[in-house]
Amino acid sequence: MGKVRKRKAKPSQTVNNATVHSSDEEELPVDNKENMIQTIIDQLQGANVEEKYCGLQTFAMLLENQESLREMINRGLVKMVAPLLIDPTSSVRNAAAGSLRNLSTDSHKMCDDLMEHDVMTSLVFYYHQFTETWTPDPSCKNKDDFDTFVQCTNLLLNLCESSELAVKYLGDSKILDIFPRYLDLSTFGVDIVTAILQCLLVVVENNPVAIEKIKSSSERQLKELLLLEDNGPSSLLIKTLAGGVIINMSGGNISTLPIDVMNQIIGILAKTLSLDHRLACNQLSSNVPLCDPAGKVNPPKATDDQVLENQIRSVLQVLDAQQSAIEIIANVCSCDDSDDSIEGPESSDSDEPLDENGSNNGEGILLAEDRLPPELLEGLISLEIFDKVWARTLLPPANVLSILNEYEGSKLIYKKLHNLQTIALLCINNMLLNLPIENLGGVNGVYKIWVETGKLVFKQNSDNFNVLESATAVMRAALDKIKLKDNEKPTESNLFSDLAISDIEIMLTGIRECQFPEIRTNLIRMIGILALLLVNNLNDTASIVICTITEFILEQAHKENKVWVLAEAIDTLVDLYSEDETDLLAAKVKLVEKLSVLAPILKNMARNSKKLPKEYKVLVTTANSNLPRFIKYKKARLSSF
Repeated sequence: MGKVRKRKAKPSQTVNNATVHSSDEEELPVDNKENMIQTIIDQLQGANVEEKYCGLQTFAMLLENQESLREMINRGLVKMVAPLLIDPTSSVRNAAAGSLRNLSTDSHKMCDDLMEHDVMTSLVFYYHQFTETWTPDPSCKNKDDFDTFVQCTNLLLNLCESSELAVKYLGDSKILDIFPRYLDLSTFGVDIVTAILQCLLVVVENNPVAIEKIKSSSERQLKELLLLEDNGPSSLLIKTLAGGVIINMSGGNISTLPIDVMNQIIGILAKTLSLDHRLACNQLSSNVPLCDPAGKVNPPKATDDQVLENQIRSVLQVLDAQQSAIEIIANVCSCDDSDDSIEGPESSDSDEPLDENGSNNGEGILLAEDRLPPELLEGLISLEIFDKVWARTLLPPANVLSILNEYEGSKLIYKKLHNLQTIALLCINNMLLNLPIENLGGVNGVYKIWVETGKLVFKQNSDNFNVLESATAVMRAALDKIKLKDNEKPTESNLFSDLAISDIEIMLTGIRECQFPEIRTNLIRMIGILALLLVNNLNDTASIVICTITEFILEQAHKENKVWVLAEAIDTLVDLYSEDETDLLAAKVKLVEKLSVLAPILKNMARNSKKLPKEYKVLVTTANSNLPRFIKYKKARLSSF
């Protein structure tokens, strides 16, 4: 699955450190909405500070209403808000920064809209005009400038994560020359240093210009941050991010770092993942105000409110630190997809033609797991990183999640928990592909991962697309891993003995009802690998399961409207029946006849699908090329039946 990137959680609207909530239940009449937007325009363009601030507050309030948001963008309000980042009044700058930052968390498409409306120009001017020499005053109660800096840096992060043009603007500006002074923890504090590191982590990746600037100005500071003695959530977050920036400054290749630095970073990642995020959430839920029977929440007292706010902040830092740690691990465990000499478990996805026997011989292939540096592998194994990442795929109990989601102050935690689960599953996928099976608990350990992930996919009824896509990728990778081991030494026959026809039917029903092609393709390949594993231990039950899976895949192939999913289904069947011992089963399900019907369908769909991503195009081309030869070979084999 390759490298991973952050999936942004959408926070509540923040304006001047206050939280503004919009209610979807209170829909404004169209004429009132039009009047309100016009009022905002008049206020933003006015000279009066109070009016501009009021206009920004109303703008922020309407952001969560998608209809109002689109109308405001179409009427050019973003272009009016952006210049207020350099307004002479600090409260106006703060309100503008908060609303634009919140807007940037909506989606990558929204970040593209912000770039089109020239937000980056005002953002660059903000840094040049207000941050080159600014230092926060600890005695000042007004934190507008402090918060504005954090909000602007988060806005910059989101834009750079979504837009190469934003990264170019950044490289052409003085911002990367300004950032190093803000790595001074004693002067600028946790929030600012964290925001700078989060931004650098994204900006430095695959960016030679940024790498050179930050390496020459900040390498010493970054290594000093690794040495922070405290292991509380905020310090671990900073150390984890600093480690990630150092790795990205080495081109993403951790093995090029000095051994002591590499071990230091891996140790930090392990400590970060040792924090019990579920326990922290459980404890927090005990202090969160509950809804009364009328659905209202009684706010805590002032003293209790501060304690609760600090606890929420601490949990958020834990989740942010662990997500960053897992993203770093996923990336260092991923192999360079451009290296054709590296072969992962899914060899059938390569653009390698079949031999005359209808299969790939796979000779001379270097496995991805053989490419991990021994020092890195040793660190990952000795510190039990795989188990620590797997623990992040587990959510707190349902009642805890419900409490956190009901209280406005902890809603963001609820969202971050699901983001963490998704990222952890993606990381597990990479580790399954790239770590030796002996260090993953052996065949039985990987099988357990497959079973537990299957419960998440088929029995917990998750409607989160990102979670389902990453979970199905894990199921596919787990069986691929077992298949590789099975090719070396056949699996014990009892590994799948507990798998009943009813379990297969649950999976097939899940695939049949799945509306997402990305998930369907993972599941189709996964059940195909399952059938392939059963071929090595053929008995009456296994034969029934294999035939059931085959007939299902053929049925789905006829219904499929995405050419690359159809190609995946056909490629799966070719893999399944490439061995000669499957001839009897192939004859039983009339495989050759049914594939002969699908061949022209695939060819026609491939001809009409011009614009496909590279990985899909390779899959479709390979399947289209291999299918006629496989049909010819198998037809000759079955002629005596």
